[in-house]
Amino acid sequence: MTAPWTEPEPLADIPGGERNLLHRSAWSDPDNPLRVKLKPWYDDDLPGGPWTERVDVFLDDDERNIIGSRVWDLPMDPDDYYVPISADNLPSGTHTFSFIMTNFVDVPARSFPFTVTIDKTPPVLAADSKLIFPSAVLPPNEITAAYLDDPANGDQVLTILPDYDEVKVGDVITWYWETSPGGQDVADTSPPLGPDDIGTVLQVPFSGDLLRRSNNGTRYATYRVRDRAGNLSLLSTPVQLTVNIRPPTPRKFPTVKEASNSPSGTGVLNPFRGGAGVTVVVEASEVDPGDAVTVDFIGLGGEDGIGSIKGVQPISAGGREFAIPAAVVAANIRTDAADQRKVEVYYWVGNAPQHSAIYTLTINPFAADALGQVQCRQAQVGSPATISKAQVPSGGADLDIEKWIYQARGQRMNVWAMAGGVRTDFLRGAPHGVDGTFNTKIAKDYVDGQVLNSTFTLYASVSFDGGESYVAFKNLALKVVA
Repeated sequence: MTAPWTEPEPLADIPGGERNLLHRSAWSDPDNPLRVKLKPWYDDDLPGGPWTERVDVFLDDDERNIIGSRVWDLPMDPDDYYVPISADNLPSGTHTFSFIMTNFVDVPARSFPFTVTIDKTPPVLAADSKLIFPSAVLPPNEITAAYLDDPANGDQVLTILPDYDEVKVGDVITWYWETSPGGQDVADTSPPLGPDDIGTVLQVPFSGDLLRRSNNGTRYATYRVRDRAGNLSLLSTPVQLTVNIRPPTPRKFPTVKEASNSPSGTGVLNPFRGGAGVTVVVEASEVDPGDAVTVDFIGLGGEDGIGSIKGVQPISAGGREFAIPAAVVAANIRTDAADQRKVEVYYWVGNAPQHSAIYTLTINPFAADALGQVQCRQAQVGSPATISKAQVPSGGADLDIEKWIYQARGQRMNVWAMAGGVRTDFLRGAPHGVDGTFNTKIAKDYVDGQVLNSTFTLYASVSFDGGESYVAFKNLALKVVA
């Protein structure tokens, strides 16, 4: 006769797993025992009757080892062809179910077997079942921010699971991170173990995100193992740890040596005090000897902008002073009182995930005409100054500006003249390439074109921020003479 089967059906077979494994839910409910299902053996109802038949289910090819029987009267509903088997008749191990059907004329017929695996034994943890934490954590049973910050640890605490009896394909490990041990607050669950996991060291990770979410304090780490049949081990012996991983109060802000600094973490810099750059100072009390410290000076344009520099190393190894180049300082000089640009300055210590408190620096604008005055070599000093058309060389008049504070090659320049309300540009946003006195030409045709005894004014300005804004030099008014 056709082999029986079970309801519920066995779990799907997996590589390395038991054949036709029954989940414990298939047999563990006394009010809903396992059913050994049988294929109806009559196509039509039998005439006459009533007829009585009997089915005996036996185990492992032993017809004497009957684990369930059922007698019924024909006809039967097709859904009623089954024999309930109680859990106490289902021993652990791999077994076969077969049955003998004795029909209404007392003739027996034996079925083919059906193989199942029954596993009633939960995983048994090691006598010392505590998770094995890294030596940097145990002792002193403390997880610190420094441990998680170390790139070698990958922002996690990786523990080792002691061997248990017996490790099988399909086992699932669930671990817990709790304020009191109980196996209620699930930290994470492993995927089912595969064939390649058998015989290897099993590891349980506690991620930095999990640990930070759970805050500081005393915590307990435990785990359980559930096999593929659904049998659950006891809870492991807890490991008690002290956790101190929340970001600490930020270290005190740095200061700028050349600025006027306030106790609240702000500073104001006179632009003439930063012509050689400025010095950021980190208080020695805020860091430990040997700590690696770098400074970020974040201004115009953000982290990658012209007014910013990141990762500045100390002037001397192990020192607490950091040099910020003049060009970076200059890009953050305000152009006027309405200009709101500011600089944020902070430092990093080692691999800490959080920088120090922020120091905010404001660099005051230059006073009017503070950078110097436009000069003309061909001009005659007077009140007003004059320029003779006859004295202007064929190559043009020379406009000079003496070297100014923060001068650097590549800064953009504007040079122009105003006459009778009309502007004439000689340079417009053009980068200069000098380190010293700046010179450009005022075309002879321009001077020759001015009316005798009229006045025109020469102007110039320079940009410290790549052309976003300009600072003016003092202009020069010239009266045109023959």
